Amino acid sequence: MDRKLEADYGLLPRGPSAGTVRGKSVGSMDLLPVTNSIVPGVMRSLLQSRVDNMEMLEWQEGGGEEEAEAEAAAEQVEMGAEKDAPAADQAPPARKFNQATICGIDKRPFFPTVLFLSLTWSMCMTCLQHSIVLELFGSAVFFYFLAMYIITIGAALYTSLSNPGLLPEEQYKRLQAGEIRLPERAHKHWLYKRPVLRFHQYCRWVTNAIGYRNHRPYMVMLLGFVGIAVSDAVMDLILIPASFVTGSWTCLGELLLVAHLLYSVYFAWYSGPLLRQHTSFICRNELTQEWKRDEFYVMHDEETGEPIPVNELDTETYNQGFDANAFEYDGSRNKYDQGDWMQNCIVFWLTPRDDDGTGEF
Repeated sequence: MDRKLEADYGLLPRGPSAGTVRGKSVGSMDLLPVTNSIVPGVMRSLLQSRVDNMEMLEWQEGGGEEEAEAEAAAEQVEMGAEKDAPAADQAPPARKFNQATICGIDKRPFFPTVLFLSLTWSMCMTCLQHSIVLELFGSAVFFYFLAMYIITIGAALYTSLSNPGLLPEEQYKRLQAGEIRLPERAHKHWLYKRPVLRFHQYCRWVTNAIGYRNHRPYMVMLLGFVGIAVSDAVMDLILIPASFVTGSWTCLGELLLVAHLLYSVYFAWYSGPLLRQHTSFICRNELTQEWKRDEFYVMHDEETGEPIPVNELDTETYNQGFDANAFEYDGSRNKYDQGDWMQNCIVFWLTPRDDDGTGEF
C-alpha cells in the first residue's frame, strides 16, 4: 500500500513526531479513520494483518465512554496496577466505531438489541422451514437447529447478564488500603467500580466485560454464532430449490428464505473470524488486553537476527515493523502459555472458576 495512503488513513501507529505518546498497539486501535460505519471493511474479516485484527477487535469493543475510561485508567494508576496507563485528563482519541447514536438509537442498547432480534428472527425462520425440513431430513435435523439456538441464546444472555469476575468486595477494600496487590491479568474497566479478574475485553454486543467468570460462555456464544450461520446457510441452499420441487412454499416464503440465506452468509462472514481470533488467543493462553499491549511479541533484528521485545523498540522501528506485519509471538515471554495449544485449551476450559480464584492462570 502506498505510504501516503497509509498515513492518510492512520494505519501506522503515531509516534512523538505526531504530538502523542509512542504509538503502541494498545492505542493503535484508535488510529483508523472516524466514519459512520458500524461494521469493519469486508476484507478486514480475512485477518491478514495486525490492522485487520485491531479493527475487528474495536468492532467488538466499540469506542466511546471516554470520560469513564479515563477515570478507570486514573484509578488503576492510583492502585499501582498500570504504570503506562494514560492520565485521567488525557482525552482519548476518537474511535472509528464510536457513534453517539446508531439510527437515532443510543449505541449501547443498539448492538445487543440487533443481535438478539436477528437471532430470534433466524430461529423463527427455522420454524417456518419446519415442514419441509421434516419431510426432507426428519426430526433430528430440526431438533439440532433448535438446540443450537437455545444454547447460543442462553450463552449470550449469561455472558451479558452475569458477573464477569469482579474482584470480591473485601479484597477490593484491602487493595485500596494497599494491603494486597492487584492480581495479575486483572484490569480496571469503566463499566465496573471493581477490577475484573482475568480481564479479556469489553464486548458491546452483550454490553458486558469478558473476564474470569464469563469468558467460557462467551466462547460458546461465538461457536454457536458460527454454527448457526453456517448450518442455516447450507440448509437454505438446500431448501430453496427443494421448495420449488415440492411446491409447498409461497412467493413470500421464497423471498424470506433468500433473505435468510443472505443474512446467514453475512453472519458467517463476520462471526467466523471472531471465533478464529479468540480461539487463537486461547491456544496461546493470551488475553486481548495482552495482545493489544504487545506483551508477548518480538521483532527480529535485521542484522543479528536477535529477537527484540516490541515494547523496547523505538517509535520509527516499531512503525516499520507494524507496517511490515513483522511482530512475532514469543511464547517464552508468556508465563501462562503451556507451550502446547491443547494444554492451553485444557487450562481454559477445565480450570474451575471458584470464588477464591484470582484468574492468574
